[in-house]
Amino acid sequence: MKRASVFLVVMVVFGFSLLHQGRGLAQRRGAQIPPNRVAPQAEITEDKVVSSQQRINRYFHSDVVPKLKDCWRGVQGNGAVEFEYNFSKIRGGRWTFDRVTTGETSLPAGEAAKALRCMQTAVRGTSFAATTEDGDQRSFTLHWNWPVPYPTNADALKDAMFRMSATSGGGTEKIDCDGRGTAPKCLNCNKGNCKKVCVGHKTCTVYSSGPFYCSASGACSSGGPFGVSGASRVIF
Repeated sequence: MKRASVFLVVMVVFGFSLLHQGRGLAQRRGAQIPPNRVAPQAEITEDKVVSSQQRINRYFHSDVVPKLKDCWRGVQGNGAVEFEYNFSKIRGGRWTFDRVTTGETSLPAGEAAKALRCMQTAVRGTSFAATTEDGDQRSFTLHWNWPVPYPTNADALKDAMFRMSATSGGGTEKIDCDGRGTAPKCLNCNKGNCKKVCVGHKTCTVYSSGPFYCSASGACSSGGPFGVSGASRVIF
């Protein structure tokens, strides 16, 4: 009986020792994970992809295109030019324009620079409203691919784009963000990997320690003024 009591006491002490060590290990591991690391993010739904792109296009067609079209007529060639736009959030919950640069283009030499001057003038001083989907992000990057020349059937294309929904064929995240072959330029972290998507974040970093940890920051959307992700081929 005495031996059993001694054995029980030893086991209780041993158990408390293991529990204490486990807690200490968990605390040390937790301390090694910087606060900017976040759990894997869920895939953005097809509905949100389409609605995000349409929201950006409402801004472009209402605030930018009216000031762009006359200048755009002077851009020569038959192709497209991609612009990267950077916005910052200001008080009052709006994304205000900071700067725009050119990306990939299929235009003749010198025409992309001409298109950039047109776009800089048209977008200067503009902004669009932030929404709850933007979360606490402080920057918004847009990768938008613009056709040259400006399509003669632009109004019909615009109306069709705004009618598009995930259930009507838009929103499927493949390699086309606008029905014109525009590649995804944003990033999303899921299952420990950074994946290129049409709508997501500007930056994404996967960390080696800890399972499925990453950091992703900056709102981001890629597309074009006349289509949405997964849409049927847009003909100008």
